[in-house]
Amino acid sequence: MAHARARAVAWPGTSTADARQFRLDVEDVEHWEHRRRGRHARLWVVSLVVHAAARDADDAALRLTRYVRQPQHRIGDVPILRASGLPEPGAAGSPTTYPGGAVAHHDPAPYGALERAHVAAYVQALAAARLRWMSDCATAPLSRLSRLSRLSPVTEDDAPVYVRDSSLTLWRVRHRVLCLAGPGEAQARAAELAATVVDDAGVQAAEVTRLRADDGYVDVEGWRVHPALTLAPRATTALWDDYDRTESDAGQPAAVAEVLGRAAVSVWKAFTSRA
Repeated sequence: MAHARARAVAWPGTSTADARQFRLDVEDVEHWEHRRRGRHARLWVVSLVVHAAARDADDAALRLTRYVRQPQHRIGDVPILRASGLPEPGAAGSPTTYPGGAVAHHDPAPYGALERAHVAAYVQALAAARLRWMSDCATAPLSRLSRLSRLSPVTEDDAPVYVRDSSLTLWRVRHRVLCLAGPGEAQARAAELAATVVDDAGVQAAEVTRLRADDGYVDVEGWRVHPALTLAPRATTALWDDYDRTESDAGQPAAVAEVLGRAAVSVWKAFTSRA
């Protein structure tokens, strides 16, 4: 940070525009360090692969993007903290589950009957996953489960079906997700992010394929570029807001269950508010 400050205020011959940018850089780094509060947290990039059975590319987009199967941070779904690819066909393995409520629908239009069936089934899958994680916890706040059932009016036809349909194939999408982790916490944080993505039966549907630290880089002039300078300010704020909720219980069953429960509520509310 001292190097950045020196460049911002004392570089001979620096143009006004460059000096302004240097000062903004210093502010971004100082904001990062203020939020750090001396904690030994690093920025990590978690690579995930998520799988789902789908009929075609349009169906896969509804099953793997938009509202369904998005990795969840402690503060919820934060698009600015991830980069996501497009669904790809031909993933290894066989299709596993597909929502019964979606079988009769074929219109891939956003917010149509098909997407509604997928979202409703996913909300139930998140609730089922939450119960599974809570089996390792001492208590279960059942009032939250009752709330979930009221939010998503799913019928028996929406239950996941174990498919043997030749029209269904396995698709995948790749995500790169940012998070902060302290010493020895990175593996747990990555596993927790993967656990927040589930299939129609509420079983984990994401796999961690790579985990690497991002400590910034050295530019062509030999200056160390702080990782805060590679992020938008609101991404920095989101990262530290998320870490503030994570540092004491990364990967703990009760914490994962809480994330899944909140996700079920927020996914359904987000979809119905726009549908």
